[in-house]
Amino acid sequence: MWAGAFSFLVLSLSGQTPVHTLPSPDFADLVARADWHEQHTGKTMQGTVIDANVDFFEFASPSDLPNGGREWRMAVAVPGAPALCVYFETFHLPVGASLSLRTPEGAFDQPFTEGPIDHTENNAHGRWVSGEIPGEVVELVYRQPAGVVGQPSMQIFGVGCFFRYLWLDGDYDVLGESGGRGSDPCQVDVNCPEGADWLCQRNAAVRLRVTQNGGIFLCSGSMVNNTARDCRQLMLSSFHCVDDVEEDEWSLLKVRYNYEYLECGGTASINSHDRTGVIYLTGSQDVTANSINGSDFLFVEVEDPIPSSWDVYYAGWDATGIPATSGVGIHHPSGDRKKISTYTNNLSNSSVYHPGAHWRVTWVATETNHGVTEGGSSGSALFNQDKRIVGTLTGGSSFCTALNSPDYYGKLSYHWDGNNPISEDEKLKYFLDPANTGEEILDGSLVGDGDLPCDGTTVCGIVEVEEEILATAGFQLFPNPVAAGGLASVRIALPGDMPLKEVRIYDAQGRLVDALLPNASGSLVRTWTPGVHFVTIETQAGVTATRKLLVR
Repeated sequence: MWAGAFSFLVLSLSGQTPVHTLPSPDFADLVARADWHEQHTGKTMQGTVIDANVDFFEFASPSDLPNGGREWRMAVAVPGAPALCVYFETFHLPVGASLSLRTPEGAFDQPFTEGPIDHTENNAHGRWVSGEIPGEVVELVYRQPAGVVGQPSMQIFGVGCFFRYLWLDGDYDVLGESGGRGSDPCQVDVNCPEGADWLCQRNAAVRLRVTQNGGIFLCSGSMVNNTARDCRQLMLSSFHCVDDVEEDEWSLLKVRYNYEYLECGGTASINSHDRTGVIYLTGSQDVTANSINGSDFLFVEVEDPIPSSWDVYYAGWDATGIPATSGVGIHHPSGDRKKISTYTNNLSNSSVYHPGAHWRVTWVATETNHGVTEGGSSGSALFNQDKRIVGTLTGGSSFCTALNSPDYYGKLSYHWDGNNPISEDEKLKYFLDPANTGEEILDGSLVGDGDLPCDGTTVCGIVEVEEEILATAGFQLFPNPVAAGGLASVRIALPGDMPLKEVRIYDAQGRLVDALLPNASGSLVRTWTPGVHFVTIETQAGVTATRKLLVR
């Protein structure tokens, strides 16, 4: 069924680029395994890891660079694969060196590139994994300029082969709607009107890619605040998403931020970011024989620093156990861009998994459609009317074909101090209230430039005001289209008096091509290359908005 559908092996790889070809998996078996997991474990399987044992520098072909540096190239291939990722151990890049992963020339109209990756991805454990690269061949290029000090190391121990739930824009959309690509059609993008009142909270939601027991799985999670108000990089999800994760696999968990469409019902997304690796802190430890015997929570810390420019929100929470009267769920169904589902009736107690450990929720139709949940939504947050987290998704029976069927969220109040099969000091309250203040309600915070405390309801308020203005009035680019060629001026017309921090320009593949500020007249003056561009403005308060610019 799959062989030949994604045949990119006959490509113009350089004759000096050695290719390490791994055996293709049985795709029909992968589909069967994924179906089994959906039915029995609640996990959403996206791919499998194929064992490899390749020392990059022993296998790759070196060459001299014109400036006196050196370059090494190799490729990995899995015939018939829709997309791949590469797993490394003993991963170390000297300061000044870089690694890029890309599709070969000819695979797509424009090569897809991840990177350059630099020394900031180094960790003491020496493990790192790439994002999803479309096609059955990935070319790896390591560059070390002259004068770089230090010895690089990269051992490839596995190659991930994806077979469904791939969300790659434009030409890179190798599956399409007919190939297991998508979330269901009733889902509601967070940039639709339903998300207008949740502008901060949606920036807490993250997509998780979990590697465990030879498989690759999808879930959702949320960044959360704590009573120390120190912006510690804490994340809440569901334990059943990771119950097979081995100790050395936490370093391979991929957390994706800002993963959403630019507009309601859109087809393009940019500005998403990844962090690789988390530190396990605590969890409910309540999965036994594929049964959940508690509230099903996971609590981890994201390993590497999160830049303030990503506008990550640390969500507030309510551990009182008082049923919410209304609210939303924000999630990544089937690994898709961020969606929002709405409820307007009081939450009710449920013992569907464990006595008193879950909230029961049913979703309602809204202006755009009727959001529900899917595989991949597991671990996502349920917010109450006060915009605080009150639960995390375990499972349920809502579908686009069963709109009024319920879903079940592990209660944050049960995570807090309930009867999960863990010790007293492993309960969530010891991590979210580290100073033992006794607080059971906490607001969230959006941190701006790193100089602001993590207690920023005021900061969030500023952001919400500016986001609202930009969401309703937007900003304009004149002229649009603009002429390619020599220097040309594009004027940014902003509503209100919003001081800009930066303007970023991306190409059609979402790659940053320029970062600058407008001149005194509010114009961007530069040489524009033909094609589709995206112009992202960032205000001093940290609010971002994006518009498409055509260059002809």
